[in-house]
Amino acid sequence: MTTELARLRIRDALAFDDRRHVLYTAVHEVGHAVAGAATRDFWMGESILTLHPGAFTDARTSVGWGDTRTQLVYLPAGELAQVRWLREQGLWTPLRGRATRNAALHDHAALASLGFDWRTRHTASLEAESHLARHWPAVVELAAVLSTTGRITGDAVCAVMNYHLRTRGEFTTADEIMLLGAPEGV
Repeated sequence: MTTELARLRIRDALAFDDRRHVLYTAVHEVGHAVAGAATRDFWMGESILTLHPGAFTDARTSVGWGDTRTQLVYLPAGELAQVRWLREQGLWTPLRGRATRNAALHDHAALASLGFDWRTRHTASLEAESHLARHWPAVVELAAVLSTTGRITGDAVCAVMNYHLRTRGEFTTADEIMLLGAPEGV
């Protein structure tokens, strides 16, 4: 887990105002959610962002998956989404790249704890990148919503992903993104 001091140092390295930092964090959370949902073996309750002005942004998302492959795809997707967003916004620098990687160390640790070799993790990262590329308009839209309202649900993630597939003419009933049912007690 990233400590408060480490989060403050990451925030300093990014050098974003509060508004941009919240959006940057939202991109991370939404990247996870979209890549997870795209596997069709995923459930999500909601994602909540809390801003601590001038300091850091907390993000909490309730999620789960049917198998380990989905977890392997889900975990790198937040950082991958942030890197793409930084580049597209013209904000990427080597320092921000390192800060982004450091902010995702908890995801890297979770990936490593699954016990898979580098090749398997790399293949899952490529799958995550593919899902993010296909659903990038949804990532951008959902991150804006999350950064503004502080909350999105798994159902909203699926609805926006399906909407963007429809608008590009890539949607069939077989393509519909839906979540798994949440485990009991969630």
